[in-house]
Parts: sequence; structure tokens; C-alpha cells
Amino acid sequence: SFGDHFPDVDAVAKAKDNAERMNEECSPLSKELQLIQDMVNESEMYSMKYVMVDFPGNQCTRDYYLKRIEHFFANCNKDAAMLWYTGAAERGTGNWCFKDGVITFQDVFELYLNHLSGKRLSLVCDCSYSGKWRDECVKKYDEIGVGACGHYSKEQGIMVGVFTSCKSDQEAYELWYPQDNMEVDEEKKRLIIWGKQLRSGQTPRSFSSTLVRCKNGREGPCQTDISWKWGDALLGHLVYLVRGKDRGKAAWHYVLVDEEK
Repeated sequence: SFGDHFPDVDAVAKAKDNAERMNEECSPLSKELQLIQDMVNESEMYSMKYVMVDFPGNQCTRDYYLKRIEHFFANCNKDAAMLWYTGAAERGTGNWCFKDGVITFQDVFELYLNHLSGKRLSLVCDCSYSGKWRDECVKKYDEIGVGACGHYSKEQGIMVGVFTSCKSDQEAYELWYPQDNMEVDEEKKRLIIWGKQLRSGQTPRSFSSTLVRCKNGREGPCQTDISWKWGDALLGHLVYLVRGKDRGKAAWHYVLVDEEK
């Protein structure tokens, strides 16, 4: 979606491309869609099911797209599905913009619970402020009481991963996320999303609820306390061990880094 026909134009972050150029081969967003399609087709994990482009002359309502997502989930005959959004987003929320409103993380999550629970869902959000959806997913897992280990997610059949092209306070630009952050493993034919800093300055964010965080690995019983929250677990990558010397003697400090600053 381009978002230039959204009712409240000031609420939409800068569109990733000009809607009038979408059908041109030189259009950055057209190239981006082709790049995504090529990688998905090369991977043996997924096959392209639907491609929906919302631009002037082909605009649809948010309810239309929610019904398409519902149909996609309800008719998924694989163990895993990927829903990929690229385009314009609402400022401050990362919500997906359409001509009569937005699609929120809660909208998609409810459809997942009703039609795809028990299977894996990867949500790829390549849009401005998309990091907010990763934060929303983490909060939702803590609200419904899913312990912070992949064992609990699998036991409860709620297996959602969110991969975003930038932080909750950043804008996204065309092409950079699939170009800099994704590739297909030639040997295993798996689609890999790295999560590394993009040349555009965007900082991708991710949350994988199937990640096993205890020492027993995938097969063993979970060792983590079910009261341990995902919000607390994700702070782990922000704690750094700094080694050095203090008045000539070996010394070390643990440093907690503010993710947003």
C-alpha cells in the first residue's frame, strides 16, 4: 500500500515510492516486489500464494484485506505461513494504511488465533515505525501468559514471529531491507533474515516466539520458569560485559544499554 489515499494524510509516514510509478519497471517498489518474489521462489520453505498491490485505480478497504488474510490463514495447508507487508505505515504505530483505515497488529493476531493457531506465522513488516509491531507482539505474549521460551509457545500452539525493517521511531526506505538483510541459503534453500544494520541507517528488529531459551534444547523439557516474561528475556541482548583494568588490576562491569537511545 502507498498510503497517499489514506484519509488522514498527515498521519502517514512518507511513502516508500510514488504510486504513479508502480507499473514502471524502474520503480523502486516494483523492483522490491520482484526481489522478494525471486527470493521466496528460490527458497524451498515457502511458495508465493498471493501478491496484492493497493494503488490508485486498484484501492481496496481494510476489511477487504483482512478478509483476504483470513482466507489465507484458514486455507493454509502448510506447517508455516509468511505474511509480508511493504509500503506506507501510520506514524508512531507502524499500522498498515489503506484507503479507509489501518490494519493493526491486534487485527492480524486475532485472525491468527482463530484460523492458524498451532502453526508458525512469520510477519515481515517492511514499513516505517514497524518496530512497534515487534513490541506489540512481545507485550501480547506476556499479556496472555506464554512463558519466555519456545517450549511454551509450541505447547500452547501460539507461534508467531515478527521481523521488522526498522525500529519503532524510524522511517523505512525501498529496497534496503530485502537487499541488505535477506538471502537464501544455497545448500539448505532456507530464507534467512539476518537482522543486521542496513546501509540506509535502518535498524531491523525481530521477535521469534519459537526460540528455545533453556539449556535442554528443542527436545528436552523446559527448564525456564513460566513466569519469566518475553519482555524481560529480550533485554538480555542489551546487557554487555565490559572488561578492563581499574588501578592496574583486572576489572569488569555489566552495562545495561537503553535500546531506544
